[in-house]
This record gives sequence, structure tokens and C-alpha cells, in this order.
Amino acid sequence: MENDFEVYGTAPGQEASQSDFTHIGNVSRLAERHGFGGLLVFYEHGAPDPWGTASAILQQTTSLTPLIALQPYSLPPFTAAKFIHTLVSLYGRRVDINLITGGKEAELRQVGDSVDHDGRFERALEYMSVLRALLTTNERLDHEGKHYTFHGLRTHSCLPPEHYPRVFVPGSSEAGRRVARAIGDVALTHPEPLSQFADSFAKSRRGENRLGVRFGIIARETDAEAWDAAESLSVESRAGQIQARWRKNSESDHIRRMARVAEEGVLYDDVYWTGPYRNGRGYLPYLVGSYDRVADYARGYVTCGVRTILLGRMTTEQEFMHVGNVLSRLRGADNAALRGRV
Repeated sequence: MENDFEVYGTAPGQEASQSDFTHIGNVSRLAERHGFGGLLVFYEHGAPDPWGTASAILQQTTSLTPLIALQPYSLPPFTAAKFIHTLVSLYGRRVDINLITGGKEAELRQVGDSVDHDGRFERALEYMSVLRALLTTNERLDHEGKHYTFHGLRTHSCLPPEHYPRVFVPGSSEAGRRVARAIGDVALTHPEPLSQFADSFAKSRRGENRLGVRFGIIARETDAEAWDAAESLSVESRAGQIQARWRKNSESDHIRRMARVAEEGVLYDDVYWTGPYRNGRGYLPYLVGSYDRVADYARGYVTCGVRTILLGRMTTEQEFMHVGNVLSRLRGADNAALRGRV
């Protein structure tokens, strides 16, 4: 079904003053109230621990699913299995995994991770094969691989099938595509403008994984009001411009693709906006305009086969209400069968 899609938001992150238990709960309840299926929880050296944040989300909501960023270099697979099993046991709900293979290059250097781009995807594939085994059986595991070796490993972390995590695989390179096909439930990317996305990422992956895209939304009753609201993200700086140009040389395929899109234009189709990317204020494209205009454009991605939408960070009830107006139009406000899906 064309309208069979889900929406995840983004949990509070690096802002130390805004990542306390109460704030996480407030944002999580807003997301749940406005029909979001889950919240993406980042992994970065400067951010709160994603597993602790996920626990705070689960404790303060009734149905929201944390999408936990899992970086293989940061956590052995047997420890990840115990964390996942513990959260499911405590709260009786599923958690999902966003399998990170890259991340910030400075953070990779800090921990001495010298594995190259394709090698990190290879490691992630082996990592997930171990993690999957530990979550699907309580038998002893023997594993002899390139990156991990275990003899008689037993973690008692087997989960019932309904609580097994879905695995999101971000990236758009051929190495990422191989991993997504092998162990992923959702292939995730930051999308290009609609026509480019339809001819590239979506077309080449038709019939493979569930497609997911991540973007921000700035929407109001009118286009003019939306662009007024976007003004705070449009301020350019010399440092931001340098950072944006540097992204063209990133080893990440999707970051390079976004850098090319941003270099070639600020605004596409009167709604797809690269301003924050161009000035170093974010990694996401934004859809900007009236509720109807943004919903129509987002519907184009769904028509291309997108079934999972991840939205940028929101923290206030007003932001959730504006996005909720877009989502209600996107799903069809009178379609009661889809209510609660988005």
C-alpha cells in the first residue's frame, strides 16, 4: 500500500541542558501523542549514552520504539545483546537498531579505528551475525571470524520473535547496499531532491529492503510563514561554509551526494532546501513551505517506495503540531485505518 509508512523522530541529543530525564520524557510523550512510531537516539562521543536515553524513553511512554544507534567499535556484540535483552525484559517492548559503520572521522581517529570504509561495513555484517545469533538462541556460540572470535559464548539473551529488533542500515554505497540486503530491515539515506532520488537511490533498490529517508520539516499555514521560521537556520558563516565544502571529500557516499546537491543549489522544486547543509548547520535537507506543499512533496518520496521517514529533531509542542499538520495531510486525515501508523 502506498500509504503504509511509518514516522520516527529524533530524541534529544548533545544539548546537555536539554538531555535530562524530564526533557527526554516531554519530547517522547509529544512524539507519541502526535503519532510517531519511535525516536532515533544518536551515538556520538559528546552525546549522552544512547542506551540510557532509550531506557528513559521506554520508561516514560507506552508504545514508542527507540531506534538506538549502535557503533560496532564502541560495544562488543555480546554486550549489545545483553543491553537489548535487558531493555526488552524490563519494558516488554521492542527496540530497534541503527547500525552505524562510519560516523565522525575525528571520533574514529580518537579510538584508533583505522578500518577503511568498506571494511567497516564488512565488520558490521559480521557483528550483526554474532548479535543475531545471541538474540535468537541461548545455545553456546562458537564463532571464528575476521573481526570477532568466541568460544562457547553464552549470554542467555534470546528474545521472542515479536521483540527482535529491526535493523536500519544507513548509507548509499555499494558496500552499504550489500550489508542492507544481507541483514537490514530498512535501508536508510538522506534523500536527494525528489526527481534525482527517484532515478537513483529508489530505482536501483526497488524490490530490496524497505526504504527509509531522513529530512527535516519546517511547515506553516503559508509558504511565507514557513520561510520566516526557517530564517534562523539560514545564517551563513565562513567556518560553516568551509565545513560544507570539506564534506565533498568525505568517504561517506551519502555525505558526498548531499554535498554535491548542496553545492549545485540552495532550493529545489520550491520546497527542498539545502541551506543548513551549505552553511554547516546540519546534515539534513529540509522540506520548507505550507502544510499542503510539504505534504505533497513528501508524498512523492512515498510514491517512490519510501516506507520509513525519519524526521529531524523537534523539542516543542508547537514544532510537533506543525509537523503533525503535514503528516495528517500526507496520510489522509479522513483515513481512519492509517491513523496511528504515522
